[in-house]
Amino acid sequence: MIEHTRHQVCYFWLVGLALLSLCIAWPTASDAAHDQEDVVDTVTPERLKYYLDNKETVTIIDLRPTKEYREKRLPGARSIPINELDKNLRVIPRAGRVILYCDCPQNVLIQDAYQVLKDDHGYRNIAIMPDGIKGWVQRKFPTEAGAKTN
Repeated sequence: MIEHTRHQVCYFWLVGLALLSLCIAWPTASDAAHDQEDVVDTVTPERLKYYLDNKETVTIIDLRPTKEYREKRLPGARSIPINELDKNLRVIPRAGRVILYCDCPQNVLIQDAYQVLKDDHGYRNIAIMPDGIKGWVQRKFPTEAGAKTN
């Protein structure tokens, strides 16, 4: 009888430890899955310049206001001000690389635009250039200026 009770106690301890381990591990696994969903694809100015230098197909979208776009922009960039993004989805291709950039504080707006395109509209071919126009210019990479038709 004592032996039977000892086995029951050991069994309950093992079950209790297993449940405790599960309770501790569950939030961590859930957080890891959530973090993976929030990952934003990025591209460096150097990588984007490589694409351009090698004539790779890439669509560059400048999310800044039109006035700033006309003053200075990346070569070949299209102007779609961030507040007009939803109205201009037809000009954003679903094939090939699409790079978004702006001059957004802490990149919050550009990440929001990225998430809207990815989550709400199903784009899978997009990335952001977090360094924006400032990072491009700091590296003394070429720019364009003036009015441009898309």
